[in-house]
Amino acid sequence: MDETKTAKEIGEAWLAFVADTLMISEGRPEVDEELRRLEERGELKQAREESRTTTDSLIEEILDSAPESRRKLFSVTDPRSLALVQDRVKSGTDLLIGMVHKGIEIKTGGAPTLAGFFRQMLLQRPGQ
Repeated sequence: MDETKTAKEIGEAWLAFVADTLMISEGRPEVDEELRRLEERGELKQAREESRTTTDSLIEEILDSAPESRRKLFSVTDPRSLALVQDRVKSGTDLLIGMVHKGIEIKTGGAPTLAGFFRQMLLQRPGQ
């Protein structure tokens, strides 16, 4: 059954989800620095395209890992890969902010939970 939620409701849940699951750069300033470097040099778009599959795989690994093992995963993953995941999170956040401003309602569709809906937002593979 399709459930409809306001973008604001989904945005609030998104922020909680991100805080609980994807706080990548916490304790890793080099991740923020890498994302900033890619943006400043105009290399972010190319890096997104070249690393799309790898970024999807890393996002799945993060989402499928137990909370206690994520910190270790974040500590051993290179800053560029984490910066690209962080870029996906930022893109999702920006999208939801725009929808909130427009007062849009969203059908969460076939996703059984908001976490499933958020997974679909983060992954960029066709059919996901």
